Amino acid sequence: MSSNRFDIIVVGAGIAGLTSALALQRDGARVAVLDRHRAGTEASWAGGGILCPLYAWRYPQPVLALAAEGMRRYPDLLASLDSNIDPERWVSGMEILDPVGEGETTELISATLASAGIAHQWRQQGDAHALWLPEVANVRNPYLLDALTDTLRARGINLYEQCAAEGLLLNTGRVTGVATSQGDLHAERVVITAGAWSEALIPGLPAGSLFPVRGQMLRLEPRPENALDRILMDDGVYLIPRRDGSVVVGSTVEYAGFDKTVDAEAQERLHAHACQLWPQLAGARITHRWAGLRPGSSDEIPLLGEHPSIAGLWTNTGGFRNGLAMAPATAELLADRMVGRPTALDPTPYRLERLIDA
Repeated sequence: MSSNRFDIIVVGAGIAGLTSALALQRDGARVAVLDRHRAGTEASWAGGGILCPLYAWRYPQPVLALAAEGMRRYPDLLASLDSNIDPERWVSGMEILDPVGEGETTELISATLASAGIAHQWRQQGDAHALWLPEVANVRNPYLLDALTDTLRARGINLYEQCAAEGLLLNTGRVTGVATSQGDLHAERVVITAGAWSEALIPGLPAGSLFPVRGQMLRLEPRPENALDRILMDDGVYLIPRRDGSVVVGSTVEYAGFDKTVDAEAQERLHAHACQLWPQLAGARITHRWAGLRPGSSDEIPLLGEHPSIAGLWTNTGGFRNGLAMAPATAELLADRMVGRPTALDPTPYRLERLIDA
């Protein structure tokens, strides 16, 4: 390593780490980002790229607030990137065919969406109500991650790939850096953005505060005349159209530890449901099958803030299914807090103190 001293070290190069690094550097910090694999190849890569919570009204209000703020910030984030890669943001809209669950009403759903500034319309389908969200966009998330990585390099942010964090360097109650597989890196502040692997790097967290949640996906290539023009969702399964005409189908929610195995039964179930939702997919070629590990948290709310008893240790993790949608907002909230600026959102619900005793 040519230099091992920085102002801030970000541990984890997924969507949270990459966007956080850019926001922190903008404030003048010398930033390094490290990842145990190649940047952007875990949960952020594996997800569907929908920039809105699925069944948004079923999440805790702090999650919805972050996601709605992230949705609003995405156009500016994408416009700011220094890359020739197009993340293919597409305002395709999203149609949810089964929005009203047990104990829910259309009035409750409308009020929740309106409070977050998410435009919506109701469509009558027989005796049921479908929900149309015209402003929902999706991105091709692998492209987005590559464009973010390009931007880090273009702006001189040090990116250490294949560089696993092995532990924190601590001295008298404050962090002084990170021990890595490539040697020690030193900084007065460290940000943990390691997704499902974050818990082991945050001292004092009760076991099970952060955990992996497997999601399986598949990608189909229908004939051009059968192209899908919007996101479709029903019974937890979603279909996402891509600009090249392909369709991404997801996703399972499985508590299987750190196992990313693709299961034939789950894949068959997703495929069958997809063909039921969009019959034009019957006979379409399946080109890819994969699984990723989302970072779940015990109360469904991200951990975003400074450690209550280790000075200089910060976190931005636990986004579960909405990490991509929330990323521009979580990065700005983190950067604002680290320099003491007023924040766009109340940071209190995300503080680590709710899980860690000071």
